[in-house]
Amino acid sequence: MFPFLLGLIVFALAGAGATAWLRRQPPKDNDLMLGLDYLAGMRWADFIRLVLRAMHAAGYSTIGDDGKPNDGLTSDGKDILLKRGSQRTLLSCKHGSSSIVSAQAVLGIGKSAELRGATASIVATPGRFDAEARRVATQQQVELIDGEHLWPKVKPFIPETMLPGTLKAPNPNAPRMAWAAAALLGAVTGLVAYNMQAPIEPETDATVSALPASLKTPATAAPNTPPTIEAFEQIPTDAAALELRRKEAADAISTLFGVQRALWSTQSTLQVHLSSSDADPISALCPLLERYPELAASRVQLQPPPGSDRQVRFIQCRSY
Repeated sequence: MFPFLLGLIVFALAGAGATAWLRRQPPKDNDLMLGLDYLAGMRWADFIRLVLRAMHAAGYSTIGDDGKPNDGLTSDGKDILLKRGSQRTLLSCKHGSSSIVSAQAVLGIGKSAELRGATASIVATPGRFDAEARRVATQQQVELIDGEHLWPKVKPFIPETMLPGTLKAPNPNAPRMAWAAAALLGAVTGLVAYNMQAPIEPETDATVSALPASLKTPATAAPNTPPTIEAFEQIPTDAAALELRRKEAADAISTLFGVQRALWSTQSTLQVHLSSSDADPISALCPLLERYPELAASRVQLQPPPGSDRQVRFIQCRSY
């Protein structure tokens, strides 16, 4: 009887408390919340036009690759070239179903900007960037504009009649869900209390020996067997997975400043072609390579550009 009463008390208290908490919750940031939903629901072309209007208001003008004025709206989704004063900037807009932009979307933007004659690059999204994307952007000097900072810039260019209205009404099913969760909590509490009341007979050697061998648990059959300790980080054994990790490392290193391209000449040698004689990407290169334990001790061949008086160098980020 006691477990039932305890479960009933927990059910009543938890349900009443959750309902009172829901009623006291203040409304969230109406403007920002609805603004980000509005941006995420736009068509890609409309989103790009809106971002371009904000960039134009900030002093940027859109140019084509040939240097002539252009509306900047590409039909194939490519990045857009901007100009402010004498500086060229490459703008990349990430507008998709994912609200979190990963480092993969940031990798290579710096290299693309260099190839198109830009000295700066910007990545804008109505979502947000994960920690790895921000680390890569800092390393490559890429400016990131997430939804929280983008909404105030583009809001003035949205017609008043199209601005999002008030917050949606609270979910009418929220109180029911709160009481359902309270019922589950009460049932679990009653079950735990019931099991604690049931007497537990100690397991003796005679009881263990009477069990059939097929019913003995590993703890019963071999109580002194130590647990298995697994490695903190395992290297994949699949050849395709290993090759994918090698390609990821080479692609990431190819985006570094001063690096023209990086490729694996052998299984253990990464050939890095430098874009200038004075380029020295070692400090940024090694952390990217050491992220993969099986590649950390690889030999790196630094290849100077054609016509350079520098000699080919070999380094090793980590010894075997």
